[in-house]
Amino acid sequence: MTAELAIVEQDGRLSLPFDLPPLVLDLTRAWLWSYGANTREAYERNIRRWFDFCAQSGLDPLEARKPHGDVFSRWFVETARRPPKPKTVAQVLSSVSSWYDYLHEAEAIEANRFKKTKRPKIPRKHSETIALTKAEAQALLRAADADRGRERLRTAALVRLLLQVGVRVSEVVDAQIDDLGFARGYRTLRVTAKGKKPLIRRLPVETTHALDVYLSERARLEGVELRDLRGPLLATSSGRPWDRSKAFELVQRIARQAGIESKVSPHALRHTYASLAEEAGATMREIQLDLGHADVSTTEIYVHSRDRLEKDTSQLVASVLE
Repeated sequence: MTAELAIVEQDGRLSLPFDLPPLVLDLTRAWLWSYGANTREAYERNIRRWFDFCAQSGLDPLEARKPHGDVFSRWFVETARRPPKPKTVAQVLSSVSSWYDYLHEAEAIEANRFKKTKRPKIPRKHSETIALTKAEAQALLRAADADRGRERLRTAALVRLLLQVGVRVSEVVDAQIDDLGFARGYRTLRVTAKGKKPLIRRLPVETTHALDVYLSERARLEGVELRDLRGPLLATSSGRPWDRSKAFELVQRIARQAGIESKVSPHALRHTYASLAEEAGATMREIQLDLGHADVSTTEIYVHSRDRLEKDTSQLVASVLE
């Protein structure tokens, strides 16, 4: 773990604004490590926000009650550098409640009294991520294929994986060359989805070709046979794993080169995959399995976020008023 809570110790004590019993510290480490890297990072960041609030309020976090959680919610909104979205506030409160649930299940506390803290209401099918249109997606692929520089082949492979397979950027960054395989005559990629769940995805011919060209060139530069190439599926020029933030910057740059005005992120390409799959006739269940969602309602959010603009009835109202 990279964050201070579980790694950085000063004089044998963890770097926290107050003391916690050794048992609670051990349980906190176990709680964080029960999640994947991305969730773990987010949960640790959120629990530290709660600890900061407790320190400023003179509150022992093990004595917290619902009113403290309600005040914390307002404190978080008012002290943020920019007003957080309701979904962000809800996620922070959910993280803290999850910590208390874990302590309660381990019998370190009598009950999770934080659980009833008021949380912002989030529409069930709400998402602020907007999918690309088919034309925009095609333009993005062309821009990726036409990219320049020594890493242009990696660019083409990344964008096709995100757009044509719909994998999470973290899944691409964490994937290894050994995760490529074959099954029933199809080229496949094994990724680790949320909850550390293994997921085997079939790769389209176009994606496979982009990967093969990239990996062949990489093997040539490293002076090895393609079959002997090892390491991250997509690597830096030095062969190290790629950083998610760099992938985010690359997608934004390619989107600008494609002439796409809206904000484009790797997650928007995952939404695009879901939306284009639905438009092409895939069932919601099929898309759910592709994306590795535990609940189909999550998948519906991805498709709904794309439909809401195309199906906005404002055009119908405007037409009857002309």
